[in-house]
Amino acid sequence: MKLVLNLLVTAVLLIGCQPKEVSIQEITSLRDGNQDNLVSFSNLVLPKILGKEFKRFESGVDADKKNEVHITYGSNSALTFNDASDYRKTNTEYHSLVLLRVGYALALHQFHRLSLSFSKPFFIQGENNPDTEIQEAEIFRTTISKHELDVFWETHPNFDPFKAPKLGDKEWESVTGEIQKLWKVELDEFSRVKVE
Repeated sequence: MKLVLNLLVTAVLLIGCQPKEVSIQEITSLRDGNQDNLVSFSNLVLPKILGKEFKRFESGVDADKKNEVHITYGSNSALTFNDASDYRKTNTEYHSLVLLRVGYALALHQFHRLSLSFSKPFFIQGENNPDTEIQEAEIFRTTISKHELDVFWETHPNFDPFKAPKLGDKEWESVTGEIQKLWKVELDEFSRVKVE
């Protein structure tokens, strides 16, 4: 019963809370017609993909002196509807979905690495000041090289990241596992989040 409940919660998050209904055809059309300026293209396409969850886009030089793209997304509410035991798994799966969609949209642009951050407001335990009781915190950040993204899309030319994943979909589980093996986890604060 608990497994069924966990799968249901995951399905609700992935299907019910997906960023925004947008098709691969719409993103492909935008992507193919806007290959010149990464910053203006990102500010055009990311709100379409992420909706209200889009927070920031930054482009700069990384430690290797190469161009890095950094995108921050996440809920604007401190509330969560996840079960405590499933919070990490559900949000990691959702992060995979966001990475696949963003990676597809930015595939024709030149950069060295993509950094993707999940950030949201949290209730700060023990805080009595209403002004600081809720604070925004980054809890999960991954990076992936542009080369690895390019190779991924070459080996999965027909995969549609904008199609809502279905519960138990073997292709989705396989692709999710592959993309999670490619990314490097730079920040993981899930263990510090207390879900009640």
